[in-house]
Amino acid sequence: MDTKKTLTRTQKRNIFFGVMIIIPLIIFILFYGVINANTILMAFRKYETAESGYGYKISFAGFDNFRVVIEMLSYKNNWMMLRNSAVLWLFKLLIGLPVSIIFSYYVYKKAVGSRFFRVILFLPNIISNLIMVYLFRYFVNNAIASLFSLKLGLLDNPNTTFATILFFNLWLGFAGQTLLITSAMSSISDSISEAAQVDGVNTVSELFYITLPMIMPTLTTFVVLSIAELFVDQMSLVTFYDKFGVPAHIKTVGYFLFQQVYESDLIPNTSWENNPVFGKLSYSQLSAFGVMISAFVIPVSFGVRRLLNHIDPNND
Repeated sequence: MDTKKTLTRTQKRNIFFGVMIIIPLIIFILFYGVINANTILMAFRKYETAESGYGYKISFAGFDNFRVVIEMLSYKNNWMMLRNSAVLWLFKLLIGLPVSIIFSYYVYKKAVGSRFFRVILFLPNIISNLIMVYLFRYFVNNAIASLFSLKLGLLDNPNTTFATILFFNLWLGFAGQTLLITSAMSSISDSISEAAQVDGVNTVSELFYITLPMIMPTLTTFVVLSIAELFVDQMSLVTFYDKFGVPAHIKTVGYFLFQQVYESDLIPNTSWENNPVFGKLSYSQLSAFGVMISAFVIPVSFGVRRLLNHIDPNND
């Protein structure tokens, strides 16, 4: 008698979904959990020089590293870098993304000059970022200064430095956004656009009532990824000023973290607690900073994604 059992359709479907869930879970554990395990552990450790003078003595620090980071962030001179990071994020989201959508729609509709605009927008990705910075620096510091008879170039003038670099970053981000958004628009069936035109829908109405709702998943991805970059985007400051020499009033959290990691150590020569102006955070305190950023970014990203999916007309 054959006692071999066959799986039902429901059981096969559950196994398939289980495998599909396990794969990204394993990837998350390997490429985030395992890699960042030492960082998370370091956030709760304190390193001191061993009594012999060689090596380090490790002890449990509790939440002392987090306390130092909070005190550092509350220090008045550091409020500016938090503000700069927030301004950079808002400009990319509220100005950069809408302008990218408009240009993408212009290219998608193959309007007059769309090929020319496509080349101009993709230029930063074709040419090395370092070369683009040098060309941009020469243009805003020399060409524009000579054209308008300015005493200082836009980058040399403290009143226009941040806005000038902000504009460069917005332009730099157009290429990738335009490429992906144009690809998403191109996936829309031509029959939908033709039917809308037959019904008398104009170009602007088609953008807002047909095109944007159908590419909502792509736009959701951009918004969620922008939140993930909020505290790590260093606004190309390393390219503009190398590792040092960045004016304090234009620093971002991303550049601050880069600079601190580059110049600090397990036990920095001058700690931030002893010198809030020139002192450095230890690696343990920087790890605590990273954990705090993750604790903020992860739930906010999921929350924003859930909200955008809720208002997505494709989910109705």
